[in-house]
Amino acid sequence: MRGNDKIRKILFCDNTLWGLVNFRGHIIAHLHEMGYSVVLVAPQSSDTVMKSSIPDGVEYRKIEIDRCGRNPLHDWKYFVALYSVYREVRPDYIFHYTIKPNIYGTFAAKLLGIPCTDMMTGMGYALKKKSLLNRLALYLYRMALNRADTVFCLNRENQDFILKQKFCEPQRLVLLPGGEGVDLTYFRYGYEGRGKTIFLMVARVLADKGYREFVQAAKTLKESGRNNCLFALLGPVDTSYPTHITQKELETDVDKGWIEYWGVVGDVRVVLSKPGVVVVLPSYHEGLNRSLMEACAMGKPIITTDIPGCRETVDHGKNGFLVPPCDAVALADAMSAFMDLSVEEKQTFSLHSRKKAEELFDVRHVLDEYLKILARQE
Repeated sequence: MRGNDKIRKILFCDNTLWGLVNFRGHIIAHLHEMGYSVVLVAPQSSDTVMKSSIPDGVEYRKIEIDRCGRNPLHDWKYFVALYSVYREVRPDYIFHYTIKPNIYGTFAAKLLGIPCTDMMTGMGYALKKKSLLNRLALYLYRMALNRADTVFCLNRENQDFILKQKFCEPQRLVLLPGGEGVDLTYFRYGYEGRGKTIFLMVARVLADKGYREFVQAAKTLKESGRNNCLFALLGPVDTSYPTHITQKELETDVDKGWIEYWGVVGDVRVVLSKPGVVVVLPSYHEGLNRSLMEACAMGKPIITTDIPGCRETVDHGKNGFLVPPCDAVALADAMSAFMDLSVEEKQTFSLHSRKKAEELFDVRHVLDEYLKILARQE
């Protein structure tokens, strides 16, 4: 904070505009309504399905980033571009999300004397692999987070990792136990468990979201004669990510009849509100998955992996089932077990999901944490 002036301008920086608008839209809109000037800094996807509209009243600065690239020259250009934008905009406070904005955005902010908060949204592909470049990434991440005024994390495993790696002192680390939260007035309760069961995977089409396990489980159940269900995938094909599923593989699985691909919709509630929807996510790693929180809010039963970032959304046997990651057999067994439940038991699962969302995932709790951080600067 510069001098004794109150915060007037807040900048949000992410590796996609889509991520900023979809995951933090409620926070951004609320701060704008409170009278803050809000600036978004992120790339606009060239893929039409991941393009995002700029919220009303919000300034947008487009900036390029090689999200998953490892070319130091590209990263240096990104840092210089961020520094230039920050120097021109002169925000009073900055919130960074995902690895590269956390690293290079924090360095730029500190050089300009601008306070900032970094959010570790998950361990991610870049931190999971072991290589010389990844060790360098960890070193840079440690340097950056140690310079941030506050660090957000979304699950206890990430909290333990940050502290063990000495990324920041405990007093600067804030755990958001309900992740980034969802707007419970927007995602309203509604469930109808009669009729055909729809096992719906809502995710980017990536291997480490569990795409192949989902397809294999669908194949297993169909070949066993389970016909009163269908398997649908909703989400973009993110070709910029190293573990993306190719269009050819996706089309092959659809052509064979194992799954249906429903593409991308502007309002996921339209699909979630269909009768018989069970949300499935066999992911390998998450911060705290938003699609699962939205599913809870709308009262959907959930089948997901027993990993940090997913297990928080399920009380096993009460609103869904947890299965080991990378285990298509266990996934198929859980799907089969759900279909064997009575209509009354399925309704009980639904009600428990909504109750869990109300207790843990209300975005108003997250907004309170943002406001506390800004209040400390004024």
